[in-house]
Amino acid sequence: MNSNATLFDVGEIIARPRRQVANVAATVTDDDVTGVAGVALWGPLLDRLNLVDVADQRGLRPIGPGGYSGGECYRALVEVLMAGGDFVADRSLLAGATQRLRGAHRLPSHTTLWRFCAGADLGRASKAAAVNRTMLARAWSMGAGPQGGLVTIDPDATLVDTYGRGKEGSTFTYRHETGLSPMLGVCGETGDVLAVRARAGNASPGRAIAGFIRECAAAIPAAVKDRSNLWVRVDSAGFQHDVFAACESLGAVFTVTAPQRANVRAAIDRIATNPAAVWRPALNAEADKGSEIAETVLDIGSRGRRSIQRRLRLIVRRQPTTAGQQLSLDDVDGYRFHAIVTNLPGLFAPPDMVEAHHRLRGGIPEDTIRKLKEDFGLDHAPLSNFFGNWLWWHACALAHNTARWLETLALPREFRRCRGKRLRLAFFNVAARVVTHARRLWLRLPRNHTWAAAFIEALTRVRQLPAYA
Repeated sequence: MNSNATLFDVGEIIARPRRQVANVAATVTDDDVTGVAGVALWGPLLDRLNLVDVADQRGLRPIGPGGYSGGECYRALVEVLMAGGDFVADRSLLAGATQRLRGAHRLPSHTTLWRFCAGADLGRASKAAAVNRTMLARAWSMGAGPQGGLVTIDPDATLVDTYGRGKEGSTFTYRHETGLSPMLGVCGETGDVLAVRARAGNASPGRAIAGFIRECAAAIPAAVKDRSNLWVRVDSAGFQHDVFAACESLGAVFTVTAPQRANVRAAIDRIATNPAAVWRPALNAEADKGSEIAETVLDIGSRGRRSIQRRLRLIVRRQPTTAGQQLSLDDVDGYRFHAIVTNLPGLFAPPDMVEAHHRLRGGIPEDTIRKLKEDFGLDHAPLSNFFGNWLWWHACALAHNTARWLETLALPREFRRCRGKRLRLAFFNVAARVVTHARRLWLRLPRNHTWAAAFIEALTRVRQLPAYA
């Protein structure tokens, strides 16, 4: 009988379960097994991108004799995040047999990594951003960049909850919770993170967004800019003259969600009640909902002046309301209206195509932010130092981008847009034996692992990529 007495009676107790798993005896005997075989995949890619030397050339961290350089610390942070770590202490994921896969790259201690982040200032965070831009340019030159002659910038703010005392910049957000509000810039075609800007929790979503758009544009390699058109998509936080001027100075097309202000609402009412307005079916998913598209013009003046500063296309989508749906005072004749403004002339793109492209903001860009927060450590601020958390988020962005480059350049096609969990189960967090045989290091994967052959093929593809000095 079970010798552990129950607190109260809920039924008959028997000697053993009627159906049991294997009776396993657990012991610790082998030091040559790694649980993170994916180091063998992302390690050669980071070597070919030359992450450590680029970071050291930027002076990411001053060191004394025998100390760990900034490049070694930054690479270790990125690898910890790729292995599924959420804290600096998770550097243990890379210790033991896994460290043998890292070759000549030394693994800093937990204390060293903490000092590297906690001692960060604006200069170190800015240098990490420059390192990320270099890595992005090199990866895109290998073929991981957008194809088709269009590059879309999607800036957006997100909220990161904070816990504990003394978090610099942690204030109450509009959700009435303490946190930070970083700004993220994403390439709409690929999902690559172009830029990260740390901000206090009470920062307005539209604060300094024009300068951030310029920062995102600066991350795009010059060779890609020369052969591509630039498109900036922003939500209603970007409905401001500074954003319009920034896009115009970059020679970029912009589409911005129009907030329901008086002048916008008046323009929507005019086209909604105009029997001569031409409505055409919307594209993609909205077509199934019966949505239609029409356009007019919107004159935008400066505050306190009667002069018109800009005349933009106002593209309006009307969506039929359905039974049981919460109605709004802005609904007209059974339709709900959504509008965007753009500087793209109608000669080059009809309104339905422009509106459909703007609606793609809810696809890859939002998915990238979700993956950053759920799979690559951007769901919290692990340090007290404001710039230390900014540096941590730069490492999160580079870890996410490196995983995406592996998906594009080496892994099977079905993994192109997969989540971090599936990627780790199939390739990164795979148990394997690390042994030395015939003067060479071998990684022996389980024979019954579903993706073992794809793992070996991916490693071959990574090793065929060019290496940068």
